[in-house]
Amino acid sequence: MPVLVSSTGEQAHALATQAGFWLRQDLRVLRVEGDDRLSWLNGQLTNDLRALEQQAAVHALAVQVRGKILAEVWVVAQAEALLVVLPQAAEAMLRESFERYIIMEDVTLVAWPEARVLSLLGPAAAQLAAAVSAAGGFACDELGQGGHAWLGTEGELSPIAAVLRARGAVEIDERGYELARLRMARPRFGLDYGERSYPQEAGLKQLVSFAKGCYLGQEVVCTLENRGRLTRQLALWRGPRASDARAEEPPAAGTPLKAAGDETLGEITSAVWDPEAGAILALGYVKRAHAAPGTTLTAAGTHFTLQQLVGADGA
Repeated sequence: MPVLVSSTGEQAHALATQAGFWLRQDLRVLRVEGDDRLSWLNGQLTNDLRALEQQAAVHALAVQVRGKILAEVWVVAQAEALLVVLPQAAEAMLRESFERYIIMEDVTLVAWPEARVLSLLGPAAAQLAAAVSAAGGFACDELGQGGHAWLGTEGELSPIAAVLRARGAVEIDERGYELARLRMARPRFGLDYGERSYPQEAGLKQLVSFAKGCYLGQEVVCTLENRGRLTRQLALWRGPRASDARAEEPPAAGTPLKAAGDETLGEITSAVWDPEAGAILALGYVKRAHAAPGTTLTAAGTHFTLQQLVGADGA
């Protein structure tokens, strides 16, 4: 029987313990065609696309020449093309960057505006995905709990969603996903990192290969890793347990994180009210000297305590 869930908390719980699915409106797909597509695209991204010989998809970042992040991407191999799954918010900028670096290569970028992504996330994702007869899916673990995804038009993806629903997967929405990812300290492109961020600041070293060879922005990223010092780091913060409804209003993105003397030491990038914990969960940057669990700062009049650095200890 279909599982109908409307509560944000129940959706987040399903993503952590079972499986949830949603048709993504925040992602788009770009086709990369031509004989040189693999070697050329490998030179634009931080992770090693040669792994596509053994696996269906590679998770990576596109960074600009100064090492700051342009987009988070998944690259999926097809017989005659590579499909780049990317945030809609980064589509225009990334395509402009890609086109700038096509020089003599046999590479063509082809928009696929009708394409959508159906995401299935949670510990039961692999088992449920195996039960779906539709081909073309790939492993896509966004929350660290397991995941699978399918690409196609909404009409092509609707039957897959129907099968998942009938087999007990929970249909989620933006609110449920946001609560789940903040509980798991998972940053999101366009909110917690982007053009102002280095991969290491955002806790995204796992999307960088330090052995693959040259790619755009490699010198800066590798220098920062080997000899540099981060000026700030992204962390998970938690507010106190609320005693009144006013505390349920999370601070807006960009709200400063301040010390007792009103010195600004960082800023909130995303935040949600967690009904189960009775507290606000937030991601936000903090200056490196204060980036330690237990640090307490104030945002919009509410005390927040640093729980963990994003990307540390498996986060």
